[in-house]
Amino acid sequence: MTIWRVVDIIKSSADFLEKKGVPDPRFDAEALLGDILNKNRLELYLYFDRPLDNNELAQYRDHIRRRGLREPLQHILGETGFMNLILKTTPAALIPRPETEILVERAMDIMKDKTPRILDIGTGSGCIALSLAQEIPSAKVLAIDVSDDALALARQNATLNHVTLGFQSLDILNGLPKIESRFDLVVSNPPYIAPSEKHNLQTEVVDFDPALALFDGADGLTFYRRFVEILPELLVPQGVFLFEFGGSHQEKPILTLFTDAGYHDLEIIQDHNGDPRVLSGRYSP
Repeated sequence: MTIWRVVDIIKSSADFLEKKGVPDPRFDAEALLGDILNKNRLELYLYFDRPLDNNELAQYRDHIRRRGLREPLQHILGETGFMNLILKTTPAALIPRPETEILVERAMDIMKDKTPRILDIGTGSGCIALSLAQEIPSAKVLAIDVSDDALALARQNATLNHVTLGFQSLDILNGLPKIESRFDLVVSNPPYIAPSEKHNLQTEVVDFDPALALFDGADGLTFYRRFVEILPELLVPQGVFLFEFGGSHQEKPILTLFTDAGYHDLEIIQDHNGDPRVLSGRYSP
């Protein structure tokens, strides 16, 4: 009978995942084994000669099988890190991505030492709203989404991370949130992919992320046109907005939309790869 040690099965699994086209096969093989053995990736190196028992082997092989089918690593693990949060991940919402942390960090810089009212449009997993509520304890945060499943996930994540904020179910394209007063900050990572761009997406995205959170059904700019229209109803004078978008091909048309509508202090913030990723600006009546 073959005895599978940690070092052997990591190499075998990484080779298998590489053949399946998984982008970072060694990392995923280690992360998935660490989940089974309750050890982080660095700790695995201290246990390279440790044999796996039959139960551990069965669990791990199932993990690797799912990853070989390109199910996202975060769905298999059931959670992911974002800022200082650990978030539950399910097919109900987009998996939080590092690029979105840039939006949160800028929002924190702008709103520090304030008592802001913040609106997160299309909250999904709640990653943006929860991070801001956690990092700015004085903030009053409202998170909205058209998907009741996404809102249920965001509420779970709020409970898991001991964060308090408000939630509303709302289709922002056809309505406005019920509010007592306007917001100092509006943030969003909306659907910004045109259906014609679907072929450019990784299997992990197109087959496992919710289409409602990916595609706008048109040219990728539907939500930004709506934001241009409704921000005067949502923001206080000199209120700030921060919107994530899809990269360099959208930079000019989005800037044009907001410039033509008279918004001020427009700035494009780059992600860690140097790609344009977030639009920042102010509403001045």
